Amino acid sequence: MNTLDCSKLGESMEMWTYLGFEPWEHRGTAKDSTVGFLKGVTRKITLVKSSVVGIIAKYYVWDYVIWSHQNAAEYLTGEWKPMPDVMTQRFLLVGSPSPKRKIKGYWLGFRGFLEIYSYIPGGDYHAQIKDLIPPVDLAWKADETPKNEARSL
Repeated sequence: MNTLDCSKLGESMEMWTYLGFEPWEHRGTAKDSTVGFLKGVTRKITLVKSSVVGIIAKYYVWDYVIWSHQNAAEYLTGEWKPMPDVMTQRFLLVGSPSPKRKIKGYWLGFRGFLEIYSYIPGGDYHAQIKDLIPPVDLAWKADETPKNEARSL
């Protein structure tokens, strides 16, 4: 499975920070150091369900935009663990042609879900990740935009 080199997405760290993302890196536990190595950005989103009485439920979603990865989908589905109070962990593997969408439930979904999506900049994408696509495309095209034109945006 060939992946596109998308490391230039890391050069737009100011934009990622503005959108609430933080730099993130994970080194796998496998003997081969390239398997399980993931690099990109992450953000934590808090979802609150409330009513007239007050807050009923509070849970979290972690978004990961990963631009440096090797066999990440296989590693994540086999090794990634659920996190307390986290409903969904979404991984966007930028530059990977597959899988378009892969979902894994922990304990039939009671301990949360792992969602893995792939995206090649400028290509088709799944509707569930439409909020992550504009920043990826903007960071991908950042070096193509002249500096004075970028400031006027």
